[in-house]
Amino acid sequence: MGVNRIFWIEILLTFVLCCVNGQTSGPRFLVTFPAVIQSGSESKLCASLLNPRESLVMNVQLVDGNQSTLLLQSRSSEEFHRCFNFQAPRVEKDSVQKMKVEVRGRSFQVTDERKVMFRPYFPLTFIQSDKPIYTPLLYTHR
Repeated sequence: MGVNRIFWIEILLTFVLCCVNGQTSGPRFLVTFPAVIQSGSESKLCASLLNPRESLVMNVQLVDGNQSTLLLQSRSSEEFHRCFNFQAPRVEKDSVQKMKVEVRGRSFQVTDERKVMFRPYFPLTFIQSDKPIYTPLLYTHR
């Protein structure tokens, strides 16, 4: 697969966490992040809170087995939309972890989680010559 094709597949596989509390007028949240993230890279996460009727706390955590890393904690009684970068964990092989989102208040509580894959980085060297087939020059000693 070409690099451009892989890039667009990863863009199309961006996960979205979303929740509606059974009512069109109740609190809603939206969290977006890539489905596949390169190990050790800087990645972007966006979070939105819509129509809060009370003060709500939004926690976004990256969960790997028993370990949890808090990426975002925000308390608000007003709508917000925030994007920020976070450092992806370094992995030696493909690692599937979970992005866990919890939104809670006095009368509202929702938790949702989605999988995210971290892929190790394997740098490649691309060499291009001026000929379609490279044949090295043969040097002879006289």
